[in-house]
Parts: sequence; C-alpha cells; structure tokens
Amino acid sequence: MIRLNPECPHCHQKDAIRKHGTSKIGLQRYLCRRCNKTFQARYYYRAHDHNLSRQIGELAQNGWSSQKIGRHLRISVNTVNRRLKNITTDKDYLVDKWISNNEISS
Repeated sequence: MIRLNPECPHCHQKDAIRKHGTSKIGLQRYLCRRCNKTFQARYYYRAHDHNLSRQIGELAQNGWSSQKIGRHLRISVNTVNRRLKNITTDKDYLVDKWISNNEISS
C-alpha cells in the first residue's frame, strides 16, 4: 500500500500533516499542525486549487484577457476577476488598472 504524504500548501511542511476528515464529496482532508490550516491533496472544484491565483497573475501579466484566462483554466470569468482583485503584490495598481480595462459590461 502506498502512503500519501501531502505537503501543506501554506507552510510547505510535510512532517506535521495528519488526516482531518473528508469533504462533502468524500475527498480526504488534512490538517497541518504547524500552521493549523486545513487543505485537500486534490480538489474537485478547479477554482479551489491553491496555485490558481499564481497562474491567473502570470497569464494576466502576459497580456491575456480575463475571458481567455477563464477558458484556458476552465473557470468562470467572475472567478478570474475576483482573484485578480485579491492578488497582493507590488503591482496592485497595474493589476487593478488591467481589470478595469478588461471587465465585461453587464
């Protein structure tokens, strides 16, 4: 039997991880005893992936529109725009300006 030893996506610790129940759809949840945060090794819903914000930020910096990012990552445009607004880097002003120029009018 192969034992899965996941890494905490928050503090990157492997030794302080323990099982912490299951999600509503039956996926295993884990608790990091170092940072006291819970996570799953994999997610059913794509927008919960912990690397998604980084991917969105990189694609936005490469000049991709929010619609193109959403199609590429298979998530909604609203999720793309919300994540871009929440990205906290030194380039907050540029990201906000990019969002305002690329939002779809309702």
